[in-house]
Amino acid sequence: MTTFGFIGTGHMGSMLVRKFIETGAISANEITVSNRTREKADQLAANLGVGCKDNRDVVRLSDVVFLCIRPREVRDVLMELHDLLTPEKLLVSVAGDISLKNLYSQCSARVARAFPSMASESLMGVTLLALGDNVTETDKATIMSIFGALGHPVEVKEDHFEVLADLTSCGPGYIAALMQEFALAASWRGIPRNVTEELVKETLAGTARLMESENFGDLIACVATKGGITEEGVKVIREDAPQMFNRLFQATKEKHNAVKKLIADQSMKE
Repeated sequence: MTTFGFIGTGHMGSMLVRKFIETGAISANEITVSNRTREKADQLAANLGVGCKDNRDVVRLSDVVFLCIRPREVRDVLMELHDLLTPEKLLVSVAGDISLKNLYSQCSARVARAFPSMASESLMGVTLLALGDNVTETDKATIMSIFGALGHPVEVKEDHFEVLADLTSCGPGYIAALMQEFALAASWRGIPRNVTEELVKETLAGTARLMESENFGDLIACVATKGGITEEGVKVIREDAPQMFNRLFQATKEKHNAVKKLIADQSMKE
């Protein structure tokens, strides 16, 4: 029996534990969790029937260890666990901007990176995966299997993680923000905001279903008939959106760089 440990039970860590159990990807008796605030881990354990220990015991008890903590916390946690993260362990980091190289330098475990999306809550999200050179085929099959229960796992080049994470992990937040502004603009024209938001949500859900069998261009062509009203709106989007999304990618790149600098500064202090 493969055993799994989760260090960090914040929004992402607790969601992964809950969904892995609900889908049957992992059994509750195979999971042990820990958290900096012990009460959160205790509550999750009480609700789901998983084990709850401190960080070191989680690693001792687990074949696969998920690191679900903030990037700035990773260095200290890996220092605490360095002697336990041996080549017999598989470490899967969910911490953004912590590269495989960072992980290699701080432990001797087999390492991988996973970047899930909160859309996995609905079992439809994309999980980006980057696998270390020391990961085995069995490791890969395990990772693909459990994340496959939550949606669509995709192995990508690690240097593409940041941009692709904007599309996948950050994507639900961006899409929600765009749709919120869309509904708000309609409410400025005298329609109650709760009505505009509800109609946009229903339309977004229906569009997502259509996209299962249509690509973007084909769906636009179906709705935006030549010379029609939708075509005029599409023209506005195509004129204004490229600049906005270029600014978005630039802003997130700057944030990634700031986090990486913080991580590098931590290493220099060793």
